[in-house]
Amino acid sequence: MLTIVIGGVIIVTAFLAIFIEWTAQYIPFDFETALSQPIAEKLNYESNEVDKYLQQLADKIIPYMDLPENAEIHVHYVNEDTVNAMATLGGHVMIYRGLLEQLPDESTLVMLLGHEIGHVKLRHPVKALGKGVVISLVLSTILGQSSDSVANVITDTSMLTMLSFNRDQEQDSDEEGIKVLNAYYGGVQGATKLFEILEKEHQEKDFDVPRFLSSHPDTKHRKNHLNEIAQTQGWIQQDNPEPIPGYILKKIAADKQQAKEEQQAHKEKAKQE
Repeated sequence: MLTIVIGGVIIVTAFLAIFIEWTAQYIPFDFETALSQPIAEKLNYESNEVDKYLQQLADKIIPYMDLPENAEIHVHYVNEDTVNAMATLGGHVMIYRGLLEQLPDESTLVMLLGHEIGHVKLRHPVKALGKGVVISLVLSTILGQSSDSVANVITDTSMLTMLSFNRDQEQDSDEEGIKVLNAYYGGVQGATKLFEILEKEHQEKDFDVPRFLSSHPDTKHRKNHLNEIAQTQGWIQQDNPEPIPGYILKKIAADKQQAKEEQQAHKEKAKQE
């Protein structure tokens, strides 16, 4: 009997998750923006030149991406060593310094931005949140927890910035990235560079695979898929990428140095205490 009940719960949960994913595309983006207020409040800080540069570049490629009605993209520079990037509810995209400083040129950055904005365009964040709410609701019902646990899934800022996407969603966003890269630059060299950088970083430093890669199509498969798209479309794979502006690279280097100094000062203070 218990096996039957558990099996039924799994089937119902799977059905609801699929239904939520299908209906998410019809949820007005204004509603998603309202859900993202905890994120907006957390990221409500004075932007610096790196934030402004990333936002300006995103604004330049957005016209090529056919975003949902009322969708707005807000790009945030996160001054941390983490080699990662992510998109979450309300069009908020976060690019970490650790990844940004690895990018060789602007075309690779456009591929990265196009990929993350692609998640927003395809409504992946709200689909992921919907699945999380369904699972929490089912577990709350089974375990007899209060509805507050479900509400926490929606209002917990950390959860909203850790929404994960499946393999198909990652591949779909890869395709959005390469399409906008070609539309904006007339070439797609930066498409595979991005994955080569992440793969090399993983091999050399043996770090934990970032969310950008983990549990998604393997890097080789993603590069091959993008190359196949470029060949099929007849897109130029050798371009002349624009460099990332020198003042941006200088600011990133300064931020890295400052972070090291602050970390060292913190360690010294801890020793004294």
